[in-house]
Amino acid sequence: MTFVPLNPIPLKDRTSMIFLQYGQIDVLDGAFVLIDKTGIRTHIPVGSVACIMLEPGTRVSHAAVRLASTVGTLLVWVGEAGVRG
Repeated sequence: MTFVPLNPIPLKDRTSMIFLQYGQIDVLDGAFVLIDKTGIRTHIPVGSVACIMLEPGTRVSHAAVRLASTVGTLLVWVGEAGVRG
């Protein structure tokens, strides 16, 4: 099977930002996921989001940071309710 290289989605066509809190962000099977304390996995469409705001209680793996940088998504660590920490 051959994979076709994909072009990043232009910033003007992306969702501006999302806020994530209280979970582990990791890459599972090539997908950016948020795993909560009960083990429920939520898929995050990292390639279609311009900025992900990481609130307190969020842990991020190196693989997740690498995937976000590959697709051009900005990761920002913020305090509670989006204020600077």
